[in-house]
Amino acid sequence: MEGDALDKIEYLRQKLHKVIESGDHNAILTVSQELDVLIVRHMINQLHLSK
Repeated sequence: MEGDALDKIEYLRQKLHKVIESGDHNAILTVSQELDVLIVRHMINQLHLSK
């Protein structure tokens, strides 16, 4: 499960770099928000696993 989440985070990180290069502000915001949400969910999951 953790590897899958990290793979998704890495995929979105790479996607963000591509859209940053494109200069499309809406796409940058969209992908950035997707990445933020996924990172927060992963962090919350990690907190629950450590209990």
